Amino acid sequence: MDRDNLPIDQPDLEPWLHRRWKGPKLWITAIMLVVFALLYWMYSQRVVRASYTGEEIKAAVEFFSISSTWMVKEKVDTEDFKGVIVVPRISFRIRNRGERELGPLFLLGVFSFMDTGKTMGEGYGMFLKKALPPGGESDRITLTSAFGYRASSAQAFERNRTDWRRAYVEIFARSRNSKLKFIKSFYISQRIEGVNIDVRIGE
Repeated sequence: MDRDNLPIDQPDLEPWLHRRWKGPKLWITAIMLVVFALLYWMYSQRVVRASYTGEEIKAAVEFFSISSTWMVKEKVDTEDFKGVIVVPRISFRIRNRGERELGPLFLLGVFSFMDTGKTMGEGYGMFLKKALPPGGESDRITLTSAFGYRASSAQAFERNRTDWRRAYVEIFARSRNSKLKFIKSFYISQRIEGVNIDVRIGE
């Protein structure tokens, strides 16, 4: 008899597969896959679909009740300089004109000189932690520059208002994983809180 044609006993795999199918490891794996799929679905509903693109943010954000001014940030008393530092500030409210909730928003205000475009300072923060529904309106939001002018006093600006360089602010925003998007720019009025100066150039 040809040795190559001898019958070979084959093990019966059906009982083993049946036991493996009913084994605890397989059921644990199946449950983990179901849980993972459920978590991914929840993530896609709450995060991915809730995310805004930069263009969507710009279309949804509407500024109103806008006010700009300068404020005394600090008093300085050193050997080199004695006086005050005044910085520009803008405040406003936001209305959601989009079709779904808006927020949270990271807002960045870049304050610059009008004549040169050179950046003076920045103000930023996280706002709308409680999302605005469509048509909803925020509380007042304030952005203040970190840097500004130095003078012997706030009143000194009134005596030297011709040397007071005009400024403006550019507002940028992003939400969740969107990129930072330019929204709008505003002039800063030439006015200091608590001082009788009011040379507005527009708001």
